[in-house]
Amino acid sequence: MPALASPASLAPAIILLLTFLLVRAVVRSRKTAHIPSVRYGQIPGFRSWQGAYAYLRDPEATLKEGYEKYPDGCFKVATLTSELIIVSSTEKLGEYLAAPDSQLNVQDAINEGIQFQWTMGPGVYFRPYHIPIVRGKMTQNIANMVPALQEEITGLLDASIGHPADFKEVAIHDVTIDIIAKVGNLALAGPVVAHNQAYIDAAIQYTLDLMVSAEFLRPTPVVAKDYVAYLTPAYRSKKKCEKMIGGYIQERLKATDAGEAKTQDMLQWLIDSAPPEERTMPQLNERLLALNVAAIHTTTMTLTNAIYTLCTEPEKYLPALREEVHQHIPDSQFTKERIDSLSKLDSFFRECGRVGAIGTLASGRLARHDFTFKNGTVIPKGYMVSGSIPVLHKLVSPEEAQFDGFRYSRMAEEGKKQMQAVSTSNDYLAFGHGRHACPGRFFAASEMKQIFANMIVRYDMKLTLGTKPMRLYIGPAKIPETKLKIQMRAAQ
Repeated sequence: MPALASPASLAPAIILLLTFLLVRAVVRSRKTAHIPSVRYGQIPGFRSWQGAYAYLRDPEATLKEGYEKYPDGCFKVATLTSELIIVSSTEKLGEYLAAPDSQLNVQDAINEGIQFQWTMGPGVYFRPYHIPIVRGKMTQNIANMVPALQEEITGLLDASIGHPADFKEVAIHDVTIDIIAKVGNLALAGPVVAHNQAYIDAAIQYTLDLMVSAEFLRPTPVVAKDYVAYLTPAYRSKKKCEKMIGGYIQERLKATDAGEAKTQDMLQWLIDSAPPEERTMPQLNERLLALNVAAIHTTTMTLTNAIYTLCTEPEKYLPALREEVHQHIPDSQFTKERIDSLSKLDSFFRECGRVGAIGTLASGRLARHDFTFKNGTVIPKGYMVSGSIPVLHKLVSPEEAQFDGFRYSRMAEEGKKQMQAVSTSNDYLAFGHGRHACPGRFFAASEMKQIFANMIVRYDMKLTLGTKPMRLYIGPAKIPETKLKIQMRAAQ
């Protein structure tokens, strides 16, 4: 073991890996020579690596430059391990989203990013039976879940923020991620899991462990991935969570087999629908963690961004939103129908999703076979194609990028059909678009609006003087900062 830890012993392996990556970059670049590049360097053999540095340093500016140079075509940007092909027009986005899964595949695209065949498990990758359950049962039962979620939200706000008479600083990201994780797990597996703080903390950490693990696995040759997967933080996280809730999952399995299942939640629907090889405690634990990855962090970032945005202009938005909530939910008895009637709040969330989307790329597809656009541009097999959010969301000019929280609710006021926060289109990709748009967006939107509405009627909120929310880049992801504290007090 000391020999393995020695830098001298690791040097040959590092040199071999760098050589492998360099050779692969050169070979791959030949397949995309017909597609123009943006911000690549001039040094032969290292052009794409120079481009990767430029792209990772400022992905948004790189994408806008690509649009200015090739507004109706495709261009490519580099990452440290690959090249991404980008489209900036709604027509080309619609063209590739219409391609069959056998040609351009969304599951493969996600796997390329987070390596979930090895981080989450092959069952989640090869047998995604949870997706139609989320799209069907989960969405159909939102109305039944709202009362229990409301009780949970009220208790969590009391415990985390309370009723301060004067403004106090609150680490709002920490508050929202805890609420989202517990409320989400209440719907996923019931109160036993949702109220297990150790599991909630582990489920939150699992996504971070997964992303770190993916970075190790992505450049690893395929023949070695199965072995490397057992050494990753993601694997250790899964085993840790098995110890925490494995016994509870076993109890639910036994109750189902005995015909005594009483709870209706995602875990029960998974048990009822699982193929035989997936109907085991480890596989169900794995599946719940996969759902937590989808449910916790992106939802938290979206909600946190909405809170930061509200606090930036509280005088403009807080009174109007509070009045709407009081008008439609005067007795604090939340129902799905009442949440859906909050037109201004829905508009606010949609505009947050347009201006402050969690990422710079969306609707990625990995080519299983060569794909040819109508203009003759070929996406070679093995390459990713994605849509450019800064362009498709119309954020190129300062005027377009200006936030207008009631942009969409004015449609309803003018007698037009209002675009909803969950509605997707070629120019609104916060939840993706096409037949693979986020299946859980209806639950996520209802959950976020319920939490946000509760906060609006309970608290006055503003930024601390001299602070402002910043956006952080992690690769192509563009996320709200997590350390900013805001001022909150009981509503006056």
